[in-house]
This record gives sequence, C-alpha cells and structure tokens, in this order.
Amino acid sequence: MLTIREVKTKKDVKNFTYFPLKLYKNCPYYVPPFVNEELNLFNKNKNANLKDSDIVGFLAFKDNKLVGRIAGILQKTDNQITGKKRVRVSRIDFIDDLEVSAALFDALFNWAKSIGMEEVHGPLGFNDLDREGLLIYGFDKLSAFEENYTYEYYPKHFEHYGFVKSVDWNEYSVKIPTVVDEKLNRLSDIVKKKYKLKLVEGKKNKIIDKYLNQIFDLIEECYSPLYGVVPINEELKKQYCSQFKLIVSMDYLSLVTNEDDELVGFGLVFPSIAKAIQKTKGKILSFHIFSLLKAIKKNDTVDLALVAVKPTYQTKGVAAVIMSKILTNLVKNGVKQAETLLQLENNSNIHALFKNFELDHHKDRRCYIKQI
Repeated sequence: MLTIREVKTKKDVKNFTYFPLKLYKNCPYYVPPFVNEELNLFNKNKNANLKDSDIVGFLAFKDNKLVGRIAGILQKTDNQITGKKRVRVSRIDFIDDLEVSAALFDALFNWAKSIGMEEVHGPLGFNDLDREGLLIYGFDKLSAFEENYTYEYYPKHFEHYGFVKSVDWNEYSVKIPTVVDEKLNRLSDIVKKKYKLKLVEGKKNKIIDKYLNQIFDLIEECYSPLYGVVPINEELKKQYCSQFKLIVSMDYLSLVTNEDDELVGFGLVFPSIAKAIQKTKGKILSFHIFSLLKAIKKNDTVDLALVAVKPTYQTKGVAAVIMSKILTNLVKNGVKQAETLLQLENNSNIHALFKNFELDHHKDRRCYIKQI
C-alpha cells in the first residue's frame, strides 16, 4: 500500500532530511549537503530563504517503509520578475518505482494547483546558489559538494510523468597546467595599469565583510539574465557568508577594484570538500573540523564556483586579471584539476573562459518543465 504524507512534524523533517543518506548509502559518487542546514529547511526562523519563498514537502511510504520524498518551492520573487506562475521541484529522491515517483509528483502538482500555479519546473533550489538540475549524464563521476547527485533512473521517471526539457547545464573537468602562461600574466598587468585596477589583498574575514554587499550586487547584475536566478535577500547574504567563510581561501578569491574602490570583477574557487563531507555524512561537528580544514589546505582538486565582471568592464580584460591570480595560486599549490560546476549550455561568455584549457565534458544536468 502506497501513502503520501505532507511534512509537518519534527519526525517528518528528520525523515525528509535523512532519506537520501539511506538511499545513497552505498553510492561512491553521492555527496550529501550539510545535514544541519537541511534540518532547518522548513523553519522560517532559521531558513532565510523563506523570507521570499514558501516550501512544502511530501514523503512517500510503501508498506510502511519510506521510499521517496519531494519538495515544492514557491519562489515568489522569481515569479514576480518573470511573470510566470511556477512552482519549483526540489529535494526529490525516490526508489526506482514509477508508482512512487508519480504519487510524489501528483502531491506536488495538487499543491501547486491549489495555490493558483500553472507550471512546475526543476529540480531547482531557492536560488542559483542552491543545488539545481537533474543529472542526465556522468552518473559514474563524483559529485561536487555544491551539486546534487541522483541515480541514472531519475530522468526516466521525470519523462514518464510528462516533463520535458527546459534547459541544460554542462560541466567540465579542467586540467590545470603545471606552469602559468606568461601571456596571461602580462595581459593582467597591462589591464590593471591601463584601467587603474588593483587586486584586493588582506585578511580573509575583513575583506569578505567589507566587499560582501558589492559581491552580491555584482552577482545579481551579471547573473540576473540567466535561468532561475533571483536576487538574494539581506539576511540570506549573511547566512551564506557565515557558511562559506570557513572554506574560502584568499589564494582562490580574486577581487578586482577600480580607483574608486568599486568592485568591477571577482572570481571564487573552493577547494573540493566532497570527499571530506562524504566521510562525515554531511555532519560538521567539532571533531570533523580537522578533516575539513585538511581538505581545504591540501587538495589537488578545486570547484570553480563563481566568476563575474561588471558589464561595463567585460570587454576590458578584467577576466584575465581574475584568472591570473587564481591560476597562479592553483599551480603554486599543486592543484591538478578543477570542476567548472554548472554552466548553462547557451552561456557563451562562461564557456569562453576555458577555451584554452584541456577539458573533459563529463556531466550534464537538466531542468524539466510541465504544465499543470
């Protein structure tokens, strides 16, 4: 017997949070999110995303055994910007049983219809910094911490229910060279001198606090035309900042300012913590900090998180300034490969940044859509 239950109680939240850890227990490619953050997913007092979004969760039980979960997100800001009436599929996991996935989708679609929505799309998170996209290629590759891994049977379930492609993201493994091309460094020096630019240096926490708002303003300015991107509210900015300060290295944070100390470009690379988080099963307790710090300080793999250049500077070579600093430190620190994370298939600007590197196109993710 199959039953669907809406997430209401603390026990439901725990079941919702820990179900994927059980489903992927023996999967070497799955990397869990931070468990404590997911436990706060439905808590308006602890999840700043709920200032401008609503969320609903459902659990599927078959013969009294938990076999699936799904969340729906009403991203109000996105709907206001796009004029669409959409709900986002998020946090979806299930066993390979079409009856189970259909029941979960039915519950979500009924909720979406009850609040006047017309479409459901995803998987998407609350915003572009949340996990998004359904893996459709690269099932035998280790997921990055920032990504969501799913089994190979998932696309079949989406398509069986009637979902169709909305957009795809490509992912690449980038081979880091053993030496930096001097042409890149020379170009960086020329650009800095010509446009009176400088690289920001200093203590990490002080620098991040000083430029935090400018960083998010630049992200919004550069990324807003892209699929599913929404502005980040003030409380959420602080929340993200506190979460990622620990894993940010000044070697891999490149901030470029003009003579008025205005941020005109930045690049952010994270040392890969995927294997460390696998070992802790998504929990970060005091005795886990050592292994996490070790992964940050000594690692031959990094995740290329964000690159943004102010539109008025995009043809002036600022990207070379950003890349010169980060690449120099990657080579110095013995990094061998970088994960590009998600790149929209039609985002020619971001693809162009890596045209001179040796690439392995090893993963693809898809956002599906279906009318209600």
